[in-house]
Amino acid sequence: MGHYLETQTYEDIYYLPPPEWLQVMSLGHRRALADLIWLRALIYFGDEFESGGAVKHVFNYGDSMLALDPDFRRVYRWVGVAAVYTPTGSPLEFIERSIDVLRRGAERFPNDGELAWDVAATITYELLPALPKDDPNRERLEAEGNDYMVAAARLGAGPDWLVLTNATSLRKLGKGDRELRHLEEMYALIRDPAVKEQIEIRLSQLRDETYAEAFRSVNEEFEQRHREEFPYLPSTLYFLVAEPIETMVGLEDAS
Repeated sequence: MGHYLETQTYEDIYYLPPPEWLQVMSLGHRRALADLIWLRALIYFGDEFESGGAVKHVFNYGDSMLALDPDFRRVYRWVGVAAVYTPTGSPLEFIERSIDVLRRGAERFPNDGELAWDVAATITYELLPALPKDDPNRERLEAEGNDYMVAAARLGAGPDWLVLTNATSLRKLGKGDRELRHLEEMYALIRDPAVKEQIEIRLSQLRDETYAEAFRSVNEEFEQRHREEFPYLPSTLYFLVAEPIETMVGLEDAS
């Protein structure tokens, strides 16, 4: 038996039938079957990494699980990682397919900032560097990546510096007005003082110093009221219950 086991070699074989068959074979227990396939998919991924394989069946497992349970959120993110960060490196086709899966996840869960960040990061940091410089889709993909980055920042996902990265990228795309609105929206949500200071500087560059100072004062008043009235509420929820700040009136005139 020892000799038999030692002489066995790992084979990258996908044993499951097509996703449409699985829906019938589940006998109505689709989510339960998706959970079982999830366990098998994790084992497969581990075996491929141990053997230095190409993880070529990641999409087969992902499609099967999502056909059975399209609300299986972790699958979207798993495919987005497993198909890109493989032992042998991922071809461009794998990266593009993983982004398609992540897009489906972001569409199904529009309020999920982590999925939005995953789409943005994969497009910006994995796909774009792999594309030829003269690729006709580059500009469209850059814009799409920035759109997802803005969505992720608004939903509180991604690192704190994401708000500054978004603003810089949007300016390069000639969307100064969108940059301004984005910085204004994010200013009250960021807690890092250094990042807030950088946003103030950027605001002063986009508008005059008076506008930036007025905006800073309004935000300080908002934060003070937040601490006094509902300190246990996140800023995003306090926005919904706070009384309007009168000094907000006239900001547009100050600009």
